[in-house]
Amino acid sequence: MNKLLSGLCHYVAALTFMFTIGSVPASAAEGVAWNELSTQQQQVLSSMKDKWSGLPAERQERLSKGAAKWATMSPEQKAKARERMARFKDLTPEERESVKQRMREFRELPPEQREALRERWQKMSPEQRAKFRERVRNMTPEQRERFRQRRLERQRKR
Repeated sequence: MNKLLSGLCHYVAALTFMFTIGSVPASAAEGVAWNELSTQQQQVLSSMKDKWSGLPAERQERLSKGAAKWATMSPEQKAKARERMARFKDLTPEERESVKQRMREFRELPPEQREALRERWQKMSPEQRAKFRERVRNMTPEQRERFRQRRLERQRKR
């Protein structure tokens, strides 16, 4: 479990807001009309208004849910989310793709395992989290890939 935590939590913590929606209900196949969004959601998504109808239905659904969540967040939570989004934008395209892949892997875990990882991360002290992040940062790409493969293999055995 500790190895699995090591492979995922760095990215999960960095992008929690961006990828909170793990699955899209079947009703999302039709998308979400702009006028069906609440006033708060429309405010959050105002920059998307002109292109909203052209977005894929699943993306509309994820964005509408993300905007609803944003509206309920405290100013502190919003500031942290903005910081994470800015860090994500600063990544290279390869790093962004790697983060997205890890998020897909995280979403494919059974709900109990996702929750266990979240709880474990939340229980870590800021110092432990910083130490973990530093450990991951110091891995070579080859070490990260070996680590990821071992983690996936262990996961399949469960």
